[in-house]
Amino acid sequence: RSKGYLTIQATEEGYSFIFYDSDLHEIQSGDYDNPDASIQEAAYEILKSERMDDMECVKVDYKEFEEMTIQHSKDLLQEGELRATSEIGRNELALNSLSRAEVERGVLYHAQAVLEDMGMEQEVELLAARVYGSRSRQDLYREDSDLDVVLSYKGDIREDSFFNALNESGIAMAGIKVDINPIAEERITLAEYIKESEKYLDQQEIKKLAVDLDNFSYDIDTYEYNDTVENREEQVEKLTEDILNKKTEAIKDWLIEVSEESDIDSDVITARSLLFRLEDTEQLSIFDKQPEQEQPEATISFYVAECMEFPVMGEYHNNLTLEEAIKIYESIPAERMHGIKGIGFALQDGDEDYSGEYELMSADRIRRDLIDMIPHYKESPLVQKAIADMEKYLDEKHGRVKETEHTVETVIGSGQKPFAVAADRRAEQEPVSVSQSQPQKAEPASRAKGEVKKSVLQSLKDFQARAKAQEQNKTTEKSKTHKKGEVEL
Repeated sequence: RSKGYLTIQATEEGYSFIFYDSDLHEIQSGDYDNPDASIQEAAYEILKSERMDDMECVKVDYKEFEEMTIQHSKDLLQEGELRATSEIGRNELALNSLSRAEVERGVLYHAQAVLEDMGMEQEVELLAARVYGSRSRQDLYREDSDLDVVLSYKGDIREDSFFNALNESGIAMAGIKVDINPIAEERITLAEYIKESEKYLDQQEIKKLAVDLDNFSYDIDTYEYNDTVENREEQVEKLTEDILNKKTEAIKDWLIEVSEESDIDSDVITARSLLFRLEDTEQLSIFDKQPEQEQPEATISFYVAECMEFPVMGEYHNNLTLEEAIKIYESIPAERMHGIKGIGFALQDGDEDYSGEYELMSADRIRRDLIDMIPHYKESPLVQKAIADMEKYLDEKHGRVKETEHTVETVIGSGQKPFAVAADRRAEQEPVSVSQSQPQKAEPASRAKGEVKKSVLQSLKDFQARAKAQEQNKTTEKSKTHKKGEVEL
């Protein structure tokens, strides 16, 4: 068993170092300001300054040790040991050479200052902060990725209000935009949130690996790929499923074959890299599932409320399919003004913490930002399908409105005043409506509130039918009364 660890990283001024004890706790850190020294010389001088130069040292794989310290921090959190930061002081490329502990301390200082500005420093207690999201995984982040930090607190302030206050002025570290997500401990603990987040990141990492494997397969032999694969999206889904089920022997054999037989150096390097990632992926926590009792099949139902903020005001319907919910939603008159009507969902997947009702859409706007703040909903196939189905419905709905407005302008023709098309865009989008009268005049502004209006499509159909009938009548009359020599226009 090791008595401790020393890590050394090169910096512009020389080297930075951290000492860890045998339990991977950081016990000391500092800098060695001599950029001309080699890393071996720097290590010797650092050990000598601590009177440890006579101790036997063994080189450890840096990446492996890095994963050990990160996992150790997560394990402590899951075991109930809540520390203000992860205490991971090693600089990381994904954080533009900042350490996680630096970022987390910076967020805690910023949050405390925000609370003081709000006069709530006595009502709210900050518990801990953790870096999470794509920049916590080396293979997931992009150059434009935000730096996500979750902030655990307890006290009398709503999560959305705290979120707005924390991110209102914008905060950046080392040139990276920081996105702070506050979570109230009474709703979800930091350990629970990180656990859910890790599952989501595991899935994203596996999906990215599947995409990279598919791209490599296409690049290696495009003609054979096109002969055997009909749909690339389906192929990526199949690869993802195979990795999740650990059915990867054929993939590994193929990567080994390419790495050993290819004459192209770049292909050999890519094949080995993908093989390493594939083997590394199989160690993710998503595969560490303990035998559990069989869970009931996940279901989702929907509800409609005339007032989403206070559902007891006005109409309320629950236990609906999405199709039923949409029909009821559209049938609620906008003139009632009890509040903003909308549709929500109730997910039943065996997790009691997330079994309540949650808003899906209000005033024709999908609340994706609020839904995706909760990893459990963000990674739920049923919730994500509901979002996709609702987006499709709203796209079709507003597409029809635009198409109808265009038709109104075209059908009327010259010599007549157009229908008055009123699309009242309040907080809630109301259906486009058309006034109808024999001489085609614009709808008076003094129409009584609550008066029933016909739909655009129905008004157009009625107008076209009358116009056609009038044209036929005129033709008949002209054929009967036309005299020789008369000019007909």
